[in-house]
Amino acid sequence: VEEDSSGYPDCRESFFEAMNDVIKQGTLAANISIKTPVLHHSKSEIVQLGHSLNAPFELSWSCYFAEDQACGDCPSCQLRLKAFANSGTKDPIPYKVR
Repeated sequence: VEEDSSGYPDCRESFFEAMNDVIKQGTLAANISIKTPVLHHSKSEIVQLGHSLNAPFELSWSCYFAEDQACGDCPSCQLRLKAFANSGTKDPIPYKVR
């Protein structure tokens, strides 16, 4: 995702290219690859697309610091909350801090 690529190495295109190289080297006679159709979209665009597809956002997770309830304070939570706010909808997952 565009906003994440500067702070999270696993959100960069180069990361997925490297992972695809590893998969290719580590599998025999299989055509397995990681696809990233929304990598160059903003989180707001992804939320809008998800709503149009009835995506189960309650099953998605962005927080890097909590497992039972999103912290609401880390940069990833802040980007997620902003994306839902920009799309005019409420994020369905629980947060410790909003």
